[in-house]
Amino acid sequence: MKLNIDQKTTLWSEGGKFCLDLAKLIFGGIILASIMKKDIDTGKLLVFGALITMFLAVCGFFLILMSKDKKKKGK
Repeated sequence: MKLNIDQKTTLWSEGGKFCLDLAKLIFGGIILASIMKKDIDTGKLLVFGALITMFLAVCGFFLILMSKDKKKKGK
């Protein structure tokens, strides 16, 4: 399947938005899980959750920036 520059730009941009949405959901899940005080080690929850959230946020911003870069190169 061959994609043109507009389709690639849209694909990168939507992938970035998806990663940012996942980061927001994980961040909210961390807060809710720490409030509920179940049998969860809060320290591990916060560390792993923060790492995953930061990773997904960085990936999301990277994909969005790459989509804008591809749009500039296409013109």
